Amino acid sequence: MKIFFLLFIFSFLSCTKIYHVADVQNRNHRIEKASFPVDVEVASIIEPYKLKLEETMNVVIGFNEVEMTKGKPQSSLTNWFADALLDETQKLVSDPIDFAVQNYGGIRVPVFAKGEITVNEIYELMPFDNLMFVLELKGETVQLLFDKMAESGGWPVSRNVYFEIAYGKAKNIKIKGFPLDLNKIYNAAIPDYVASGGDNAVFLTDSKSHNTGALIRDMLINNIKESHAKGLNIKADLSPRIIE
Repeated sequence: MKIFFLLFIFSFLSCTKIYHVADVQNRNHRIEKASFPVDVEVASIIEPYKLKLEETMNVVIGFNEVEMTKGKPQSSLTNWFADALLDETQKLVSDPIDFAVQNYGGIRVPVFAKGEITVNEIYELMPFDNLMFVLELKGETVQLLFDKMAESGGWPVSRNVYFEIAYGKAKNIKIKGFPLDLNKIYNAAIPDYVASGGDNAVFLTDSKSHNTGALIRDMLINNIKESHAKGLNIKADLSPRIIE
């Protein structure tokens, strides 16, 4: 009986088909927009919303006094960006904010042109829906953060911070003019992406944090609008922050 059963299984397996990929060929097919007819009915529904969106995005909210560029270890665009985050975050919390940081890759344009600033340009500058967090960082964690920034050649950091890059590490760190105190707690404004460990900043995840609920993009827009309402143009503070 066992022999019969084994012969049955063997015959079954020997008849089972096994498929192999014999050949693969790929082709590129170009799809032209003009090759598809326009759905007039759908287009007529979308058009009012499209016009309203364009009207909103093209609103002028301020004026940029001098062309700003993105660069490392610091630059006009990264300095202005981080300073705006510092100022706007301070308006949302009662405790003093010691400094603000933005990851370098989060700024998505290399140049911010001189002239009128529209809402659309801020969306291009910061297209992500990142929220602003306030982290309570031990001095030793601040050292790790600045070492990470130094290792990368520099990130956008606000005024109140100064350090030098030496062999990929942050040296001679000063915050608000005072040497970094490893035993002190510092309040730092940091995007949720970085606060949650993004850009290999996993050492931040154990720190106490507060979600302000404010989108970084909206904070930039508000900062520019308020300056404009006061008759002021935006301009970068070029004071030394990160020295290589």
